Amino acid sequence: MQKFDIYHPQQWFVVLFGFVCCFLGTSITYISGIIHLEIIENFDVTYVQATWVGSIFNSMFLLSCPVGSLLANTFSCRVCIMTGSVVGLIGFVLTSLTENIYIIYVTYGLIAGTSQSLIYTGVLISVGYYFDKGRSIATGMVVNGCGVAMLALPPIMQQCVSSFGIHGTFRLIGAAFFQCAVFGALMRPNNVEMNRKMENKTKNTKELYDNQCVRLGKSVRNSLSTLGNVEFFLFCLSTFCWNVSFNISYLYFPKYFKTNGVSKLDVSYLISATGIGNICGRYLIGLAASDHEIDSRLLFFGQFSLIGMFTLFLPFLKSFTIQFVYMTAFGLYTGSVWILQTVILVELVSLSNLASGFGIVMFCGGFGQLAVPLLAEILENDNHDNVPDIDLPKAFAVSGSLYILSAILCALTARKSSSKYSSVTNLSHGDEKKKTNDIELNDDLEMELFIEKR
Repeated sequence: MQKFDIYHPQQWFVVLFGFVCCFLGTSITYISGIIHLEIIENFDVTYVQATWVGSIFNSMFLLSCPVGSLLANTFSCRVCIMTGSVVGLIGFVLTSLTENIYIIYVTYGLIAGTSQSLIYTGVLISVGYYFDKGRSIATGMVVNGCGVAMLALPPIMQQCVSSFGIHGTFRLIGAAFFQCAVFGALMRPNNVEMNRKMENKTKNTKELYDNQCVRLGKSVRNSLSTLGNVEFFLFCLSTFCWNVSFNISYLYFPKYFKTNGVSKLDVSYLISATGIGNICGRYLIGLAASDHEIDSRLLFFGQFSLIGMFTLFLPFLKSFTIQFVYMTAFGLYTGSVWILQTVILVELVSLSNLASGFGIVMFCGGFGQLAVPLLAEILENDNHDNVPDIDLPKAFAVSGSLYILSAILCALTARKSSSKYSSVTNLSHGDEKKKTNDIELNDDLEMELFIEKR
């Protein structure tokens, strides 16, 4: 199977195009709070209804990843990215044509939400095909498009809303998504991807069906055995908790700062501060996580404990400067969570069950984001004009508490799984030659795990 040399120019074009796709097509989640605020102010909806819009949109990023993997495996990564861009265009244009909140649930929440997942999945799988050596570096460069977008897009989005209104902004976002089709078309399949497709085509239908049945049965068995792991179950609860908190934060930050006298433009600058921390956090935590002497769960515990305590004190932070520092710290401590999550999962369920474990964790995260509207109904009260509103200080108190609970649940996984992991590590060190042979024989398996993991 032919693989490109790491310095082949075409590989770096794929990194560049993937970076642009992440910047344009997968970063709306981080500015969904600005859109959320405009929906409340411009449409005749309650706060809970608007929360459902943002929560459905954000959760689909996690819940629809298997659809992206299916498209990429059935057709190609290029088709997956281009399909996502077209779906995004359709979703946002349809959203711009209506003010019916129930239609927006479908057009913005389901359709547009699914599109960003298709683009993201297709980009990362394509990078996986193009890079053998240096894959983690290339992936990090690509996903930093999201961090740069978090830094640049909030003020741009706020200016668009001020100039063109929320309907015009939806059309502009749809146009930006459609540009991903151009860059996706330039990410042509390489020999690795084409060879895998040819191998599948040469198999007869019965053989392919039998293989799929065997893989499905094995996947079900792996999922059931993984769910029986107590430490893994605790980690799923931890993922659920921090996703609830994460969604509360990004949906309610703009509304909270605005009610405290911050202008909309300054609110956008505060949201941009998370991008500064996000870029730095991904780099620093990536370096720390690569050091085998540092426990990834200790990093996870420290990050979410700190941001949880900071969030509990957010209602008392009245100065714009202090709020800016908090938002930078928020991006710093939450931006690298997916890096740590993958490392922790390998320790909990082993590499052979990584695909099953990651899929379950993704669904837990998606349902965690969907739980926020239910929480909003509990926290709903009437403001001084007798209009239903959300008690934002209580919402952030819940958010901070759940961040801390997530950190504690993750720390509880360290006891038994760490001993299992250390025994596996010692065994591998005792037979270095066997380890090398296994890696060579399972190259294709590792590629599949990388694909499903992303």
